Amino acid sequence: MKMQQLQYSDKAWKIYMHAEEFDRMQCQLVLAFGPPSIITDTAVFNYLERSYPEAHIILTSASGEIILPELFLNSVVVTAFQFDKTTIHCAETNISKHATSLEAGHSLMQQLQQSDLQTAYIMADSTVVNGSELLAGFNKLNTQSIPITGGLTGTRCNFSKAFVGLNQAPADGVIVAIGFYGNQLQVNQGSFVGWNEYGPVQTITAFKEI
Repeated sequence: MKMQQLQYSDKAWKIYMHAEEFDRMQCQLVLAFGPPSIITDTAVFNYLERSYPEAHIILTSASGEIILPELFLNSVVVTAFQFDKTTIHCAETNISKHATSLEAGHSLMQQLQQSDLQTAYIMADSTVVNGSELLAGFNKLNTQSIPITGGLTGTRCNFSKAFVGLNQAPADGVIVAIGFYGNQLQVNQGSFVGWNEYGPVQTITAFKEI
């Protein structure tokens, strides 16, 4: 696998990392993360489409962008992948087409299923998709217990709309899943989470499930 990372900030693109022998014309997958106000700018998608004409391009709104050890705000961070022996397949839906998030997850996993599926990566609109139910829908068909990674979109501090897009400018309500295939692919995963308590103690008396 070979990678290239770049950043879009102040309407200019900058390459952060470029692996030796990386060929953008052979790139199969591009992941882009940025704040809702920038990631939905069609100029961002148009640039990536021109730069990586053979790649699947996934754009996701985020609450912060990371390159190496650095955290950025108000930019778009892009990672492009060129795989040597791995193939990918992408599936997309909108939560509005399904009665529940569980149903949406089940539908997407159906589209990805093949005998050599090694892992799946999901991005979903955090404002209208129930992540736990979405994952449960995937795992209904995950008979080989492959790793499923990904996450929910960021909205910044206003918690308004979030956006995901597959091979087009992102929109709200979208869920994208990427399947990675090939018997020579090895996958590991990890996560780190944490929080600090703040404010007065409050009691939750009701909630609305999405």
